Amino acid sequence: MNIDYCKYELQQNSALNRVDLSSAREGVLLRIDQGQSGYASLQTWPELGDPTVEQCLADLHTGTTNPIVDRALHAASLFHTSFLDTPQVQSHATLPRLAGSDMLRAVDADFSAVKVKRGKDWMRLRKKTEAFIKAYPCLRFRFDFNGALKSHLELHQFLSSIPAQQVDFIEDPFSDPELAATWEGFPIAYDRIIPETLNLQNHYLIAKPAIQSLEQIQQLAGDHPDRVIFTSYMDHPLGQLYALKVAQQFYHQHQITAPPLGGLATQDLFAPTPYHALIGKAGPQLSPPTSAELITILEQEVWTPLGS
Repeated sequence: MNIDYCKYELQQNSALNRVDLSSAREGVLLRIDQGQSGYASLQTWPELGDPTVEQCLADLHTGTTNPIVDRALHAASLFHTSFLDTPQVQSHATLPRLAGSDMLRAVDADFSAVKVKRGKDWMRLRKKTEAFIKAYPCLRFRFDFNGALKSHLELHQFLSSIPAQQVDFIEDPFSDPELAATWEGFPIAYDRIIPETLNLQNHYLIAKPAIQSLEQIQQLAGDHPDRVIFTSYMDHPLGQLYALKVAQQFYHQHQITAPPLGGLATQDLFAPTPYHALIGKAGPQLSPPTSAELITILEQEVWTPLGS
């Protein structure tokens, strides 16, 4: 197996979450020849405990496995696999900040829901949050707290003054998984903070193919595959397209014809690149290019043999 790589840098339009202090996300594109060249992106979040890109490249070179390397290899193996016509996997808009201009763009792009990042400043911004929810009755909201809340009481305080019918779920509200396990009532979406006993009957699972295998996602989903929400890793368009393929395979396997809204439309978080131009501006549904269109751009990159 021959592996070549080239580095890339995506310029961010704003900070992407409460631990992100950078202005750009770095990653690598991979060209993996296993009889036919497949391509993938590899991008990590060391701020959230991931290995660095450099460590992943070293692991690739030595044949050491880690979840991100394994998923990148799998993505390359699926590069030439066609997208399915059904099910259609639609997405919410991802908004790292709560700003009027971002909300208007989401409405203009025909999104029906938005996911907004919240953090330790949730109390100070609560009134602003309430105002935006009331100002956009056509939208449903999803709030990602990244584990910022310390008690059930804090979540009750947040929920007490917002119209519940406009909120789909609260993602990773608590830093303590046990608080999530004992929470009753309003739906939670589990991403990185997952309790040992996971019951998705009234809650959701956030699935990220960039770091989770299909088998791992199926195991966590248990008897509730219809409660699984697929998202990108806020990464390169190749990563978005891979996440879409895995989502389609998962829902098709479980005969889910109307899956819940995902979070695959994250291209507008970054300044445009030729790859972003191929998949177009963010909208409720990704429009995948052909593999030939992607290869035309990919083969213009400067590739370096891994280990050289």
